[in-house]
Amino acid sequence: MPIIERFTTHHVSIPFERPLKTGNHVYRDLENVLLEIHAEGLVGIGYAFNFAHRQAAAVRLLVEDLAEAMVGRTVADVRGHSASMWRQLNFIGQTGPSAMAMSVVDTALWDLFSRAQGMPLWRLLGPVRYEIELYPTGGFLADPIEALIEEAQKHCAAGYRRCKIKVGRPEWREDVARVEKLRAALGDDFGIMVDANQAWSVVDAIGAGRRFQELGVCWFEEPVSVYDVAGTSRVTDALDIPVAAGESVFTRWGHRDLLEAAACDVLMPNLMRCGGPTEFLEIGALAAGKHMQVSSHTFTEISAHLVAALPNATFSEYLPGWWEKLFEEQPDIERGMFRLPERPGLGLTFSRDIIDRYSRDR
Repeated sequence: MPIIERFTTHHVSIPFERPLKTGNHVYRDLENVLLEIHAEGLVGIGYAFNFAHRQAAAVRLLVEDLAEAMVGRTVADVRGHSASMWRQLNFIGQTGPSAMAMSVVDTALWDLFSRAQGMPLWRLLGPVRYEIELYPTGGFLADPIEALIEEAQKHCAAGYRRCKIKVGRPEWREDVARVEKLRAALGDDFGIMVDANQAWSVVDAIGAGRRFQELGVCWFEEPVSVYDVAGTSRVTDALDIPVAAGESVFTRWGHRDLLEAAACDVLMPNLMRCGGPTEFLEIGALAAGKHMQVSSHTFTEISAHLVAALPNATFSEYLPGWWEKLFEEQPDIERGMFRLPERPGLGLTFSRDIIDRYSRDR
Protein backbone atom coordinates (compact mmCIF):
# COMPACT_ATOMS: atom_id res chain seq x y z
CA MET A 1 0.00 0.00 0.00
CA PRO A 2 1.16 3.58 -0.66
CA ILE A 3 3.04 5.58 1.96
CA ILE A 4 1.77 9.01 2.99
CA GLU A 5 4.25 11.60 1.71
CA ARG A 6 2.84 15.04 2.47
CA PHE A 7 -0.34 17.05 2.99
CA THR A 8 -1.75 20.47 2.15
CA THR A 9 -4.52 22.48 3.78
CA HIS A 10 -6.65 25.44 2.70
CA HIS A 11 -9.10 27.81 4.35
CA VAL A 12 -11.84 28.73 1.90
CA SER A 13 -14.48 31.29 2.91
CA ILE A 14 -17.57 31.32 0.67
CA PRO A 15 -20.17 34.02 1.39
CA PHE A 16 -23.86 33.14 1.39
CA GLU A 17 -26.08 35.08 -0.98
CA ARG A 18 -28.06 36.27 2.05
CA PRO A 19 -27.75 35.78 5.82
CA LEU A 20 -29.35 32.51 6.95
CA LYS A 21 -31.17 32.55 10.27
CA THR A 22 -31.97 29.57 12.50
CA GLY A 23 -33.42 29.42 15.99
CA ASN A 24 -29.95 29.97 17.47
CA HIS A 25 -27.67 31.45 14.80
CA VAL A 26 -27.25 33.80 11.84
CA TYR A 27 -24.88 32.51 9.13
CA ARG A 28 -23.14 34.86 6.68
CA ASP A 29 -20.12 32.90 5.45
CA LEU A 30 -19.28 29.24 4.99
CA GLU A 31 -15.77 28.80 6.38
CA ASN A 32 -14.32 25.57 4.94
CA VAL A 33 -11.13 23.85 6.10
CA LEU A 34 -9.81 21.60 3.31
CA LEU A 35 -7.20 18.84 3.54
CA GLU A 36 -5.39 16.96 0.78
CA ILE A 37 -3.18 14.01 1.76
CA HIS A 38 -0.71 12.86 -0.89
CA ALA A 39 0.55 9.28 -1.21
CA GLU A 40 2.49 8.11 -4.26
CA GLY A 41 0.37 9.89 -6.85
CA LEU A 42 -2.92 9.50 -4.98
CA VAL A 43 -4.72 12.32 -3.19
CA GLY A 44 -7.30 11.83 -0.44
CA ILE A 45 -9.47 14.73 0.65
CA GLY A 46 -11.41 15.75 3.73
CA TYR A 47 -13.07 18.93 4.91
CA ALA A 48 -14.88 20.57 7.79
CA PHE A 49 -16.86 23.80 7.94
CA ASN A 50 -17.64 26.55 10.38
CA PHE A 51 -19.35 29.93 10.35
CA ALA A 52 -16.61 31.89 12.16
CA HIS A 53 -13.22 32.66 10.62
CA ARG A 54 -11.04 32.26 13.71
CA GLN A 55 -12.78 29.08 14.81
CA ALA A 56 -12.16 27.57 11.38
CA ALA A 57 -8.54 28.69 11.61
CA ALA A 58 -8.21 26.85 14.92
CA VAL A 59 -9.60 23.67 13.38
CA ARG A 60 -7.13 24.02 10.54
CA LEU A 61 -4.19 24.11 12.96
CA LEU A 62 -5.42 20.92 14.62
CA VAL A 63 -5.85 19.27 11.22
CA GLU A 64 -2.26 20.11 10.32
CA ASP A 65 -1.03 18.77 13.65
CA LEU A 66 -2.83 15.44 13.14
CA ALA A 67 -1.95 15.12 9.46
CA GLU A 68 1.73 15.76 10.12
CA ALA A 69 1.82 12.68 12.34
CA MET A 70 0.60 10.57 9.39
CA VAL A 71 3.53 11.39 7.09
CA GLY A 72 5.68 8.33 6.44
CA ARG A 73 2.96 5.88 7.47
CA THR A 74 1.06 3.47 5.25
CA VAL A 75 -2.33 4.35 3.82
CA ALA A 76 -3.63 0.90 4.79
CA ASP A 77 -3.88 1.39 8.57
CA VAL A 78 -7.02 3.54 8.52
CA ARG A 79 -8.47 2.40 11.84
CA GLY A 80 -5.03 2.41 13.40
CA HIS A 81 -4.62 6.02 12.33
CA SER A 82 -7.98 6.85 13.93
CA ALA A 83 -6.88 5.29 17.22
CA SER A 84 -3.61 7.20 17.00
CA MET A 85 -5.45 10.51 16.64
CA TRP A 86 -7.54 9.71 19.72
CA ARG A 87 -4.33 9.20 21.72
CA GLN A 88 -2.71 12.30 20.27
CA LEU A 89 -5.64 14.46 21.40
CA ASN A 90 -6.02 12.85 24.81
CA PHE A 91 -4.67 15.84 26.74
CA ILE A 92 -7.13 18.38 25.27
CA GLY A 93 -10.01 15.97 24.68
CA GLN A 94 -11.66 14.53 21.57
CA THR A 95 -14.74 16.73 21.25
CA GLY A 96 -15.34 20.17 19.74
CA PRO A 97 -12.58 21.33 17.38
CA SER A 98 -10.64 18.15 18.11
CA ALA A 99 -13.44 15.98 16.74
CA MET A 100 -13.78 18.22 13.70
CA ALA A 101 -10.05 17.94 12.98
CA MET A 102 -10.12 14.15 13.44
CA SER A 103 -13.01 13.95 11.00
CA VAL A 104 -11.13 15.86 8.31
CA VAL A 105 -8.09 13.61 8.54
CA ASP A 106 -10.10 10.40 8.93
CA THR A 107 -12.19 11.25 5.86
CA ALA A 108 -9.08 11.90 3.77
CA LEU A 109 -7.53 8.62 4.94
CA TRP A 110 -10.61 6.58 3.99
CA ASP A 111 -10.64 8.37 0.63
CA LEU A 112 -6.98 7.46 0.11
CA PHE A 113 -7.45 3.86 1.19
CA SER A 114 -10.36 3.24 -1.18
CA ARG A 115 -8.54 5.04 -4.01
CA ALA A 116 -5.56 2.74 -3.46
CA GLN A 117 -7.97 -0.20 -3.81
CA GLY A 118 -9.31 1.28 -7.05
CA MET A 119 -12.93 1.34 -5.90
CA PRO A 120 -15.44 3.81 -4.46
CA LEU A 121 -15.62 3.95 -0.69
CA TRP A 122 -19.21 2.72 -0.61
CA ARG A 123 -18.26 -0.43 -2.51
CA LEU A 124 -15.23 -0.99 -0.26
CA LEU A 125 -17.50 -0.86 2.80
CA GLY A 126 -20.02 -3.30 1.30
CA PRO A 127 -23.28 -1.57 0.37
CA VAL A 128 -26.84 -2.50 1.24
CA ARG A 129 -28.18 0.09 -1.20
CA TYR A 130 -26.94 1.77 -4.39
CA GLU A 131 -28.70 5.10 -4.19
CA ILE A 132 -29.70 7.29 -1.28
CA GLU A 133 -32.94 9.21 -0.82
CA LEU A 134 -32.26 12.87 -0.07
CA TYR A 135 -34.31 15.55 1.59
CA PRO A 136 -33.40 19.18 0.89
CA THR A 137 -33.11 21.68 3.75
CA GLY A 138 -34.08 25.35 3.46
CA GLY A 139 -36.86 27.58 4.70
CA PHE A 140 -34.72 29.65 7.06
CA LEU A 141 -36.42 31.88 9.61
CA ALA A 142 -35.67 35.14 7.81
CA ASP A 143 -37.27 33.85 4.59
CA PRO A 144 -40.79 35.18 3.97
CA ILE A 145 -43.49 32.55 3.78
CA GLU A 146 -43.95 33.18 0.04
CA ALA A 147 -40.30 32.29 -0.60
CA LEU A 148 -40.58 29.23 1.64
CA ILE A 149 -43.61 27.96 -0.28
CA GLU A 150 -41.97 28.60 -3.65
CA GLU A 151 -38.82 26.75 -2.59
CA ALA A 152 -40.78 23.75 -1.30
CA GLN A 153 -42.86 23.58 -4.47
CA LYS A 154 -39.66 23.46 -6.54
CA HIS A 155 -38.43 20.55 -4.42
CA CYS A 156 -41.72 18.76 -4.96
CA ALA A 157 -41.56 19.34 -8.71
CA ALA A 158 -37.97 18.03 -8.78
CA GLY A 159 -39.12 14.71 -7.37
CA TYR A 160 -38.19 15.01 -3.70
CA ARG A 161 -40.67 13.37 -1.35
CA ARG A 162 -40.02 15.68 1.60
CA CYS A 163 -38.13 18.80 2.64
CA LYS A 164 -37.02 20.38 5.92
CA ILE A 165 -37.60 23.93 7.12
CA LYS A 166 -36.34 25.86 10.12
CA VAL A 167 -38.47 26.63 13.16
CA GLY A 168 -37.47 27.90 16.59
CA ARG A 169 -38.89 31.39 17.02
CA PRO A 170 -39.34 32.64 20.60
CA GLU A 171 -43.10 32.41 20.01
CA TRP A 172 -43.58 28.91 18.63
CA ARG A 173 -47.11 29.62 17.42
CA GLU A 174 -45.58 31.81 14.68
CA ASP A 175 -43.76 28.75 13.37
CA VAL A 176 -46.96 26.69 13.54
CA ALA A 177 -48.71 29.37 11.46
CA ARG A 178 -45.95 29.13 8.81
CA VAL A 179 -46.24 25.36 8.70
CA GLU A 180 -50.04 25.68 8.34
CA LYS A 181 -49.58 27.87 5.26
CA LEU A 182 -46.93 25.56 3.83
CA ARG A 183 -49.14 22.51 4.31
CA ALA A 184 -52.06 24.29 2.63
CA ALA A 185 -49.88 25.10 -0.36
CA LEU A 186 -48.29 21.64 -0.71
CA GLY A 187 -51.21 19.37 0.09
CA ASP A 188 -51.10 16.31 2.31
CA ASP A 189 -48.84 14.00 0.28
CA PHE A 190 -45.56 15.92 0.52
CA GLY A 191 -43.49 15.41 3.68
CA ILE A 192 -42.75 18.45 5.85
CA MET A 193 -39.85 18.19 8.31
CA VAL A 194 -39.03 20.85 10.92
CA ASP A 195 -35.77 21.70 12.69
CA ALA A 196 -35.76 23.86 15.85
CA ASN A 197 -31.95 23.93 16.21
CA GLN A 198 -32.23 23.45 20.00
CA ALA A 199 -34.10 26.74 20.41
CA TRP A 200 -37.02 25.73 22.64
CA SER A 201 -37.72 24.67 26.18
CA VAL A 202 -39.21 21.24 26.77
CA VAL A 203 -42.66 22.73 27.41
CA ASP A 204 -42.61 24.84 24.24
CA ALA A 205 -41.23 21.96 22.17
CA ILE A 206 -44.05 19.69 23.28
CA GLY A 207 -46.66 22.40 22.64
CA ALA A 208 -45.31 23.08 19.16
CA GLY A 209 -44.82 19.38 18.46
CA ARG A 210 -48.45 18.55 19.17
CA ARG A 211 -49.58 21.19 16.70
CA PHE A 212 -47.05 19.95 14.15
CA GLN A 213 -48.52 16.46 14.56
CA GLU A 214 -51.95 17.75 13.65
CA LEU A 215 -50.45 19.28 10.50
CA GLY A 216 -48.88 16.01 9.42
CA VAL A 217 -45.27 17.01 10.06
CA CYS A 218 -43.16 13.88 9.68
CA TRP A 219 -39.94 14.87 11.50
CA PHE A 220 -39.08 17.10 14.47
CA GLU A 221 -35.36 17.80 14.77
CA GLU A 222 -33.37 19.07 17.77
CA PRO A 223 -36.38 20.43 19.68
CA VAL A 224 -34.37 21.33 22.81
CA SER A 225 -30.76 21.75 23.95
CA VAL A 226 -28.46 18.93 22.95
CA TYR A 227 -27.22 18.83 26.54
CA ASP A 228 -30.71 18.21 27.90
CA VAL A 229 -30.85 14.51 27.11
CA ALA A 230 -33.62 13.93 29.65
CA GLY A 231 -35.60 16.82 28.17
CA THR A 232 -35.20 15.48 24.65
CA SER A 233 -36.48 12.14 25.93
CA ARG A 234 -39.51 13.87 27.45
CA VAL A 235 -40.33 15.49 24.11
CA THR A 236 -39.93 12.16 22.31
CA ASP A 237 -42.23 10.41 24.78
CA ALA A 238 -44.90 13.11 24.48
CA LEU A 239 -45.15 13.07 20.67
CA ASP A 240 -46.13 10.62 17.97
CA ILE A 241 -44.00 12.19 15.23
CA PRO A 242 -40.35 11.05 15.03
CA VAL A 243 -37.89 13.18 16.97
CA ALA A 244 -34.38 13.38 15.48
CA ALA A 245 -31.21 14.30 17.38
CA GLY A 246 -27.47 13.79 17.26
CA GLU A 247 -26.05 16.29 14.79
CA SER A 248 -24.62 18.50 17.55
CA VAL A 249 -23.04 15.82 19.74
CA PHE A 250 -19.50 14.58 19.38
CA THR A 251 -18.15 11.06 18.87
CA ARG A 252 -19.87 7.75 19.62
CA TRP A 253 -20.02 8.59 23.32
CA GLY A 254 -22.37 11.53 22.82
CA HIS A 255 -24.61 9.38 20.64
CA ARG A 256 -24.47 6.56 23.17
CA ASP A 257 -26.02 8.90 25.76
CA LEU A 258 -28.95 9.60 23.42
CA LEU A 259 -29.40 5.90 22.69
CA GLU A 260 -29.29 4.80 26.32
CA ALA A 261 -31.85 7.44 27.30
CA ALA A 262 -34.12 6.56 24.34
CA ALA A 263 -34.02 10.30 23.75
CA CYS A 264 -34.97 10.24 20.06
CA ASP A 265 -36.50 8.12 17.33
CA VAL A 266 -33.86 8.83 14.68
CA LEU A 267 -30.15 9.27 15.33
CA MET A 268 -28.51 11.73 12.95
CA PRO A 269 -24.72 11.84 13.25
CA ASN A 270 -22.86 14.68 11.60
CA LEU A 271 -19.72 13.37 9.89
CA MET A 272 -17.66 16.33 11.09
CA ARG A 273 -18.74 16.33 14.73
CA CYS A 274 -18.84 12.58 15.21
CA GLY A 275 -15.16 12.21 14.26
CA GLY A 276 -15.15 10.99 10.68
CA PRO A 277 -16.18 7.82 8.81
CA THR A 278 -14.60 5.52 11.41
CA GLU A 279 -16.77 6.95 14.20
CA PHE A 280 -19.81 7.27 11.92
CA LEU A 281 -19.76 3.52 11.28
CA GLU A 282 -19.35 2.83 15.01
CA ILE A 283 -22.36 5.04 15.75
CA GLY A 284 -24.39 3.24 13.10
CA ALA A 285 -23.59 -0.09 14.74
CA LEU A 286 -24.52 1.24 18.20
CA ALA A 287 -27.84 2.46 16.82
CA ALA A 288 -28.52 -0.88 15.15
CA GLY A 289 -28.07 -2.54 18.51
CA LYS A 290 -30.93 -0.39 19.81
CA HIS A 291 -33.09 -0.96 16.70
CA MET A 292 -32.80 2.75 15.88
CA GLN A 293 -32.68 4.32 12.44
CA VAL A 294 -29.81 6.55 11.33
CA SER A 295 -30.02 9.52 8.99
CA SER A 296 -26.89 11.52 8.14
CA HIS A 297 -26.65 15.27 8.69
CA THR A 298 -25.09 17.40 5.89
CA PHE A 299 -21.86 16.33 4.10
CA THR A 300 -24.12 14.65 1.54
CA GLU A 301 -21.43 13.77 -1.01
CA ILE A 302 -19.37 11.94 1.64
CA SER A 303 -22.01 10.73 4.09
CA ALA A 304 -23.88 8.94 1.29
CA HIS A 305 -21.02 6.42 1.06
CA LEU A 306 -21.55 5.54 4.72
CA VAL A 307 -25.35 5.55 4.62
CA ALA A 308 -25.09 3.06 1.75
CA ALA A 309 -23.29 0.63 4.05
CA LEU A 310 -25.59 0.85 7.10
CA PRO A 311 -28.62 -1.47 7.09
CA ASN A 312 -30.43 0.78 9.61
CA ALA A 313 -29.86 4.00 7.64
CA THR A 314 -32.68 5.84 5.92
CA PHE A 315 -32.12 9.08 4.00
CA SER A 316 -29.60 11.93 3.96
CA GLU A 317 -29.83 15.67 4.30
CA TYR A 318 -28.99 17.86 1.31
CA LEU A 319 -28.40 21.61 1.40
CA PRO A 320 -28.69 22.79 -2.23
CA GLY A 321 -26.01 25.29 -3.21
CA TRP A 322 -23.84 24.98 -0.12
CA TRP A 323 -20.97 22.76 -1.30
CA GLU A 324 -21.46 21.84 -4.96
CA LYS A 325 -19.07 24.57 -6.07
CA LEU A 326 -16.38 23.24 -3.73
CA PHE A 327 -15.86 20.19 -5.95
CA GLU A 328 -15.03 19.62 -9.60
CA GLU A 329 -17.63 16.84 -9.74
CA GLN A 330 -21.33 17.55 -9.30
CA PRO A 331 -23.69 15.25 -7.40
CA ASP A 332 -25.79 12.90 -9.51
CA ILE A 333 -29.30 13.52 -8.19
CA GLU A 334 -32.44 12.43 -9.99
CA ARG A 335 -35.98 12.56 -8.62
CA GLY A 336 -34.64 13.11 -5.12
CA MET A 337 -32.25 10.14 -5.24
CA PHE A 338 -28.46 10.47 -4.91
CA ARG A 339 -26.70 8.06 -7.22
CA LEU A 340 -23.47 6.86 -5.69
CA PRO A 341 -20.42 7.53 -7.88
CA GLU A 342 -18.34 4.76 -9.41
CA ARG A 343 -15.15 6.84 -9.25
CA PRO A 344 -12.50 5.55 -6.80
CA GLY A 345 -12.55 6.84 -3.24
CA LEU A 346 -15.07 9.53 -2.52
CA GLY A 347 -15.11 10.38 -6.22
CA LEU A 348 -14.40 14.02 -5.42
CA THR A 349 -11.65 16.57 -6.07
CA PHE A 350 -11.53 20.11 -4.78
CA SER A 351 -12.08 22.91 -7.28
CA ARG A 352 -8.82 24.83 -7.72
CA ASP A 353 -10.80 27.78 -9.05
CA ILE A 354 -12.87 28.01 -5.84
CA ILE A 355 -9.76 27.61 -3.68
CA ASP A 356 -8.02 30.43 -5.54
CA ARG A 357 -11.08 32.68 -5.54
CA TYR A 358 -12.13 32.33 -1.90
CA SER A 359 -8.88 31.37 -0.19
CA ARG A 360 -8.04 32.79 3.25
CA ASP A 361 -4.73 30.96 3.38
CA ARG A 362 -2.06 32.40 5.58
